Amino acid sequence: MKSFLLVSLFILMSILTACGGGDSNAPIVGGGADTPQDAVEQFLRAVFAGEIERAISFVCNAQREPMRLTYAEMGAAYAALEEVTVDLSGLAYEITSEDVDAGTTVIAITGDVRVVVGTEERLINVDERFKTVNLRQEDELWRVC
Repeated sequence: MKSFLLVSLFILMSILTACGGGDSNAPIVGGGADTPQDAVEQFLRAVFAGEIERAISFVCNAQREPMRLTYAEMGAAYAALEEVTVDLSGLAYEITSEDVDAGTTVIAITGDVRVVVGTEERLINVDERFKTVNLRQEDELWRVC
């Protein structure tokens, strides 16, 4: 039970940090996605695979260093994930608002994350945990911002 609590908190923290702010203007080399939905999904997949630099590549320029610092502080949680299977296929990504001129969009994530620890399986519903994820188009690619 304690493992599920840790994993649940880690999952929610990972998703919530995608919505934060920062002020670094360091450019990102590579990364991003052709659609906002793909950017969010690929960001989450990289996070739960423990591929931090890849995850950061799906984050806008202003978020790069703050995200790197956040994930550096979460090393113990990543070690706990080595024995955990996280399935994101139950999530849906829906655009709730879009500003084409500004190159921004907002995505709502709904559904369940399936978590397996050993022989135990749980569903974590994300519908009420947070409202939206902001994205920005940079270099013609979408990034979580």
